[in-house]
Amino acid sequence: MNPIQFSAQIDKATANNDRTLTLKVETQELPSADVAKILEFFQKQVWICIAETSITKEQLNIPEVVDEMDTKSPSQRLRDRMAVYYKEKFGKFEGFDGWYKSALEKIGSSYLEKLQ
Repeated sequence: MNPIQFSAQIDKATANNDRTLTLKVETQELPSADVAKILEFFQKQVWICIAETSITKEQLNIPEVVDEMDTKSPSQRLRDRMAVYYKEKFGKFEGFDGWYKSALEKIGSSYLEKLQ
């Protein structure tokens, strides 16, 4: 989604018990295309920058978005998913490594059997 920039006023700021803030923001009337863009962000985690003037991209410290696919190999993601399954099925992680090796062997054997 493309970012959007518009003028607004903070109407209300509330400090919550969990140390987060709730902000109520009011804008002047916006073009319907801008309203549609804003609504695309509804209930999504977004980054917000507040300034009294228009902001250029160079002024922002935009964090690099790292996709999980870039940080873990496919085999690491599979192992993590199998660990979640094991924990749900057996209620503990004790014995996971042995079960994991056995499960991978079964998966590998099933593919070899398909070749025959």
